[in-house]
Amino acid sequence: MFLVLLVMMFLMFCCLSSSSSLRMKMISRILLLLILSSCLCAATFVVNVTQSSYQAEENHSITLEWTFTTKTQGFWRELFIICDFRSSVKSGVIYVHHDGVEIPDSQHEQFSGRVQSDKDVLREGRIRLHVSRLRTEDSGLYLCDVKTEDGFNSGRCRLNVFVHKNISAVPGQSVSLPCRLPNIKPVVAVKWTRPDLEPEYVLLFRDEEPDPENQHPSFRNRVELQDRR
Repeated sequence: MFLVLLVMMFLMFCCLSSSSSLRMKMISRILLLLILSSCLCAATFVVNVTQSSYQAEENHSITLEWTFTTKTQGFWRELFIICDFRSSVKSGVIYVHHDGVEIPDSQHEQFSGRVQSDKDVLREGRIRLHVSRLRTEDSGLYLCDVKTEDGFNSGRCRLNVFVHKNISAVPGQSVSLPCRLPNIKPVVAVKWTRPDLEPEYVLLFRDEEPDPENQHPSFRNRVELQDRR
């Protein structure tokens, strides 16, 4: 079932992306090999993530890492790596490796010029992607699908990019904590949190209204969302 969904994802990517014949041939070949690989034993091939969750500050850099294990040693005759990004508003491919060659034309425009791979560690069964000049819209789920002659598997991790800003105030004074969206999209929920509290919510706004039941008691009746648009 997973393989069928993966094939459908790539077919959609083909339709939405440029009609370049080279890219179409490359993706068609990958699809064919992924289908053929379904007969291999998945238990012999595993893709893991070094961390399941990453935190990074806007405009900084981050390194996302996956590892994969095989029965063989050294490099692989057939190595396909496809890493993509998913959020609530968009999705797209950020990295493709095909038999020793990177395919930058397949990369989503959001990550153009900002993703570099460490090709030297591929022989060790490691995938390291360096993402520079981070943006808040880079927050989301990152999936990496890997296929070798030993099998096919995937691993996923989540990245949260936050904006760090110091705001000074004196006791008794009111302050505004600004936050902006990278795109004009319908807002499903707004969450302001303090990790040192339990519950951690300074403000929880969802379904177009505040949710005081899950708000930390020390902030009840003291916090409001000024611009509900």
